[in-house]
Amino acid sequence: MRVRKLLLKLISALVLFVVALFGLAWVAVGYSPVYIVNAPSVATGIGAKLACSGYFVSGYSLSKTAEDIEVYSPILAMLDYDFNEVEKSVSASLLGLKTRTARYQEGIGCALNYPNQDVRAQIEWPELRSANAAWPKGNSVLTTRPLIQQRLDAMLAADNADGHDTRALLIAHKGQIVAESYVDGIDADTPLLGWSMAKSVNALLVGLLEMRDKMSVEETTLYSHWADDERADIRLENLLQMTDGLDFDEEYDPGESATRMLFQEPDAAAYTAERKLRFEPGTHFNYSSGTANLIADLVQQRIPGGVQSDVNTIVNDFFRPLGMSSVSYEMDASGLFIGSSYLYATARDWAKIGQLMLNRGELNGTRFFSEDFYERSVSPNGSDNKQDYGYQWWLNRGDESALWPSLPETVFAALGNRDQRVMVLPDDDLVIVRLGWSPKEYIDDQNFAQIRSWFQDAD
Repeated sequence: MRVRKLLLKLISALVLFVVALFGLAWVAVGYSPVYIVNAPSVATGIGAKLACSGYFVSGYSLSKTAEDIEVYSPILAMLDYDFNEVEKSVSASLLGLKTRTARYQEGIGCALNYPNQDVRAQIEWPELRSANAAWPKGNSVLTTRPLIQQRLDAMLAADNADGHDTRALLIAHKGQIVAESYVDGIDADTPLLGWSMAKSVNALLVGLLEMRDKMSVEETTLYSHWADDERADIRLENLLQMTDGLDFDEEYDPGESATRMLFQEPDAAAYTAERKLRFEPGTHFNYSSGTANLIADLVQQRIPGGVQSDVNTIVNDFFRPLGMSSVSYEMDASGLFIGSSYLYATARDWAKIGQLMLNRGELNGTRFFSEDFYERSVSPNGSDNKQDYGYQWWLNRGDESALWPSLPETVFAALGNRDQRVMVLPDDDLVIVRLGWSPKEYIDDQNFAQIRSWFQDAD
């Protein structure tokens, strides 16, 4: 017994020594103590979550998921993974210091495990099937234009020869898919992560509920515990325009609010709702994934009947009539849809979101939000620092410098990390989708202006 206790003490001392060396090494290269304390939890959280979704949702190989994750930080290359096919889970471990696990569930994808948080286990995702119909109602595509297809294939090849890691390019013109190009290993049936493009979809759910008199962008006192302070003045429209003024930093280092919310908190909205006010509501634009998750939470609050009812309503009243059959809309452990970041869909289904906006709120014979909501969605905000952002859509107008100088000012887009794009060009009746994992800034202005010229030449 004494020998065993001695061995345990020695092992504990060795682990502490390794941890100390690990910490000192990171301090030596300029990382703060806050970074070091949070790094193991955040790194293993990122690894487990993204590996789980990459493998079980997108169908990537084990090695491909690890390669994708490593681009975010050198520390992520130190992770070891354990894939459990039976439990449909992935665990990520960092040098034996920390291990975290994410679990997959049909329709709601992957989420990190937290003690005593098991809301997701009770959820049943309604089956989504593609209608036997032409896109956008279904997924049949018989409208490919050979010359446009040839040019798009060449563009994707040029992207990747230049190191952009483009995985899917798709063009819809006048309501029809005219070309789509995919890198090897990915095709029209591969659900791909949109990252912050989920924010734009999330906002459209507000439009749906507004049309049904369940929400109003003029609402204030959005949370009861905001009633007695300045946060009571935050309007839902401020959230949509990222002018709420909450103290939230969109930085992705360990210890920052964004990483804590996504990878260390079981309830993203509850965490963000505790943030204090930094700016007067409506005055200052501050891009915030926390704000997007408050919107998702408020949407779910306005749907009566609990989390399963939230799922049923969003699937049956939004995704299904849109014809989006490939969707995985991921929840956190509390049952909150992560409207900031975690929506997976095929390029064809992402294009349906663009087509819905191009059609000003109507698709497949169904109206999803009013034309007035559409107009407000693509109108600049009234902040004092950055106005080229509507209701979770990026605009090519509102600021002195256009986001895409080579494109008309009427252009707007859903944008996501690693340069995901659903771009809508109303003047040209075009929707362009780009999905990938760019290690550097994508040349969307150049490429999309070139795509636009193909149709001008044809006309």
